[in-house]
Amino acid sequence: MTVKKYLYSIVCILFFANCGGGGDDGPAPLPQPPTAAELVFPLENSECTEGVITASNLSTSTITFEWELAENTDSYELTVTNLNTNNSETFTSLSGFQEVTLNRGVPYSWYITSKNSETLESAKSAIWKFYNAGEGATNYPPFPADLLEPTSGYTVYSTNSSISFLWKASDIDNDILSYSLFLGTNNPPDNSIATNISEQNFVYATPAVGTYYWLIKTEDANGNISTSQVSEFKIE
Repeated sequence: MTVKKYLYSIVCILFFANCGGGGDDGPAPLPQPPTAAELVFPLENSECTEGVITASNLSTSTITFEWELAENTDSYELTVTNLNTNNSETFTSLSGFQEVTLNRGVPYSWYITSKNSETLESAKSAIWKFYNAGEGATNYPPFPADLLEPTSGYTVYSTNSSISFLWKASDIDNDILSYSLFLGTNNPPDNSIATNISEQNFVYATPAVGTYYWLIKTEDANGNISTSQVSEFKIE
């Protein structure tokens, strides 16, 4: 065998070894979507007394939010909402905790969004409410009620003889006394159509065609009152 043929044979062997023997591993597996985080602290429907009071501003304190790590997740978004103003702040964390400075004596809600940089999908946790403890506070107003039905933007047909209102409310002191339902064409509505409601629902005769706004005021045994956000629906 000549040197040229020998070299040619070696090249062919190496070529086929590289191309034919490696096998095909197939496409890379798709990234798995993140799962929802389990909230840990501050507790649901609680008074948070663990905040560290700010030395330069006694009306605020710093709370360490905590949650369980979720599967298939590389970052978390903590959303904290002031329930008196409905203003929200969002914080990004790579771990299971985040420090946030908040006003004292104010109700808040919070939740976690789990994210994975390899997919556009995300997962949202449950929403918890709490009061950031205020100085000398012994009783707190109820949390603003969550309006459930009719949902915002919902259409009710005038052929229905009545419309059902449904809401959910809670109080860390467990002393809710009653609810008042406000309904009207103004935003916010200033017409109370029912007071001293003992349940978290009310049935009302369907009003005339138009756009309506409604809210719930919750009163406790100490005379504290909280007001929900406004929701809108239409009658056609």
